Amino acid sequence: MHRRLLTLTRDTRLPLLLTVLSGLLAGLLTIGQAYLVASTVDGVFLKGQTLADVFPWLRLILLIIGGRALLTWVTEVSANAVAVRIKTDLRERLFNHILKLGPAYTRGQRTGELTTAAVEGIEALDAYYSQYLPQLVITTLVPISILLFVFPMDLLSGFILLITAPLIPFFMVMIGKGAETVTKRQYDTLSRLSAHFLDSLQGLTTLKLFGRSKSHARNIARVSEQYRDTTLGVLRITFLSALALELLATLSTAIIAVEIGFRLLYKVMEFREAFFLLILAPEFYMPLRMLGARFHAGMSGTPAARKIFEILDLPVSAPPVTHHSSTDPRSSTLDLQPATFKLNFENVSFTYPDETTPALQNI
Repeated sequence: MHRRLLTLTRDTRLPLLLTVLSGLLAGLLTIGQAYLVASTVDGVFLKGQTLADVFPWLRLILLIIGGRALLTWVTEVSANAVAVRIKTDLRERLFNHILKLGPAYTRGQRTGELTTAAVEGIEALDAYYSQYLPQLVITTLVPISILLFVFPMDLLSGFILLITAPLIPFFMVMIGKGAETVTKRQYDTLSRLSAHFLDSLQGLTTLKLFGRSKSHARNIARVSEQYRDTTLGVLRITFLSALALELLATLSTAIIAVEIGFRLLYKVMEFREAFFLLILAPEFYMPLRMLGARFHAGMSGTPAARKIFEILDLPVSAPPVTHHSSTDPRSSTLDLQPATFKLNFENVSFTYPDETTPALQNI
């Protein structure tokens, strides 16, 4: 499924590359900002430097903060552009394919379910392309970049970061397996609710005539309650996942803080390096935590994508009509000349099986 979703990004490689590069540059600026802050604090509080001495560093820190804000804006804008382009192309492909399938297919489907797939289903993919997919690449690049700066400075802290980092994606995947089933159930319930509601609107007059409107309203209320329960189930798993990831990131940062604190106590490490590592530790886990937060938002679109691809994979039963010349010996298609026929119905009657009253009589 994810491989097919990735194939849709072929026409959006430039904005997707811009999204990843801006996110990576923002991560590199974070490293530079941490080093400048550590140097400034070390110079003012331990080395007695004045404001004039550290003013160039403060100016660079302000420039870096502005650069990070600009890069964050570029990341969000380009990621949204990727999502909008993919959603537009996919919706056009889906509509065109449904038209090619024709009434022979749509008569056997519930209109509400098709509408859900074409509207809410495609919109659910927005988070996958604008949040989850770019963050997946950024989460791979930024922590590696931080490790390249940490290892030459302190091997112990680098190994702690390296060992604890895979725990967050591991628990994210373990919790995500349970969320996938609940998310699919949520989408199926939403499709069923949309179909019930649209059927009710189309047959409202008939329901009123036969006095079945109240019972049908109770059915809609029951399906709505099921959708509420499944949505709350997804939220429970999301909050549980966020709690687990935040707890792991906090404990890992605390481990680094403790081991750095002991070495500072015994004067084994310089203050600037220790403060630099303490600032970098939360920034190292930040992309992983953001990936965990966006994981469930991105996965909410996979059940809809599965339904959309099922429709797109359906073969078109009737091939397009092609015109062939009757003098072409290779053609196996006959040319039908236009003709006008007159049909007359006289004294036509029809009665359904097991019925005595004719439905049509002397037409």
